[in-house]
Amino acid sequence: MLIQLNIKNFALIQEITMNFNEGFNILSGETGAGKSILMDAIDYVLGGKFSRSLIRTGEEKTYVEALFTLENNTIRKILIELDIENDDDILIISRETHQSGRSLIKVNGKSLIASQLKRIREKLLDIHGQHQTQNLLQKNSHILYLDSFIGNEITEPLEEFTSLKEDLLKVQNKMQDISGNEDREKLLDYIKFQIEDIENANLREDEEEKLKEEFNLLSNAEKISNSLNLSYSLLNGIEGENSVINSISKVIQELSNVENNFEKIKKNRELIEGAFYSLEEASREIRDMAEEVVYDNDALEKINSRIYEINQYKKKYGVTIKDVIVYNKKIKTQYHDLVNSEKIIEELNKQKQEILNKMDKVSLKLHNLRISKSTQLEENILKELVFVGLEKSKMQINIIKEDRFNSRGSDEVNFLISTNPGEPLMPLEKVLSGGELSRIMLALKCVFADKDEIPTLIFDEIDTGISGVVAQRVGEKMYQVSKNHQVLCITHLPQIAILSDYHYFVTKEVKDNKTFTRIRVLSKEEKEYEIGKMLGGDEVTEATLNNVKEMIKLGEIKKLEI
Repeated sequence: MLIQLNIKNFALIQEITMNFNEGFNILSGETGAGKSILMDAIDYVLGGKFSRSLIRTGEEKTYVEALFTLENNTIRKILIELDIENDDDILIISRETHQSGRSLIKVNGKSLIASQLKRIREKLLDIHGQHQTQNLLQKNSHILYLDSFIGNEITEPLEEFTSLKEDLLKVQNKMQDISGNEDREKLLDYIKFQIEDIENANLREDEEEKLKEEFNLLSNAEKISNSLNLSYSLLNGIEGENSVINSISKVIQELSNVENNFEKIKKNRELIEGAFYSLEEASREIRDMAEEVVYDNDALEKINSRIYEINQYKKKYGVTIKDVIVYNKKIKTQYHDLVNSEKIIEELNKQKQEILNKMDKVSLKLHNLRISKSTQLEENILKELVFVGLEKSKMQINIIKEDRFNSRGSDEVNFLISTNPGEPLMPLEKVLSGGELSRIMLALKCVFADKDEIPTLIFDEIDTGISGVVAQRVGEKMYQVSKNHQVLCITHLPQIAILSDYHYFVTKEVKDNKTFTRIRVLSKEEKEYEIGKMLGGDEVTEATLNNVKEMIKLGEIKKLEI
């Protein structure tokens, strides 16, 4: 949801900050005040086309910043893929463009290119107006909307098809690995050389660690030997003299002599006696280890050489010995497959054909399901079109089963429409009237209100060519959409404005021969007066205001019913 828009030096706007709310937001004001400029600013900051005329006269650059709250996991997933930080579910998008044409786009402080921003925009906001393209106008999105309308019934076959497509890709990749190399014999020789090279090394996973221990021991053999021999001498003395062990033995003997006369000393004697036996055992082990530790230059050279050899294998085949062993197993499999390629490819072709046959069956099931449900969707859309004053429209969902597979089967889905009798059905993007297109988009949004995850919708010029009851119905439909989405709408019609949750008023003023655009949220009384001007012009009488209050009261009742 769009919560704030900060604009600087954009067209007639010098500097402005707008805070938006959830629900149904209306923007009104006299012609030329700058209402559409605000929509252009939103389009611009989200990667829309740029013209130097958008930079305020006399300024070097323009800057727009938009703050959004995140409403769905789809956008969060895209942010993760683009490595954009998002700790508090707030998205800050900014765009700055200079007179030179140099442009800088940032999302949460990270610079992006326009194509990356487009991925975010498609799931964040739709602008429905005369000059903008929308998600629903994109032909490749029509199959998604049809499938979302079908719902759970299509989930299982779609998942089955996706799984089969993944299996097909694995088989095709394996076939490519086996048969895709023109220098097959050279590859076989190279792989065979690698296998023999690795196996001649006779590598073991724990070998390197043991070698390092032995190297450390031999490298410090003299130091270790001296320490061990000195420790043994201190424990045992020279020919028994000054021996720690002999001294402790005498202590034990002396304590034993008085034990019968001084019973309290028995516990201490036992503790010392235990320590004596432990010291004796440790002394023997130290002596044995001292005899084992001998500096051997040849052994040290062999260990050094083996460590170097292992490092060479790690440089060629993997980071660790385990990696080298795993790589060896992998190329053995590859070698086996290449040697037996004809037989394996024959088997893979069988698997491929079996998968293709299954995919064809599932895609036919998807096709028939879409055909069976499309009529109901057409009826639902036509019902909404009638409600918004396009009662002469014809609607057709064109579903063609193609010879090739796509990500959702083999169907191409296209929404076709004709808004006037005698006119042929044509794709949505060929609808020329901005007012008609906006109402078509509104009707479609009503049908897909519970399915569409795009949180913010903007309608510009939706009231073109309508009035009276049709205008009232359009307002009701926009309010209905606003129950699940944030809606921003530029309008001149009181029938639409009375239903707003928030009414923004845009004005234009001239100061020091410069034009400025201002915007503010109207209070209840100001809203009544502005709608009064929509009804009766600049002269707003008491009777007009009373009429407006009655209209707003009835509008509030209607909002409770929707």
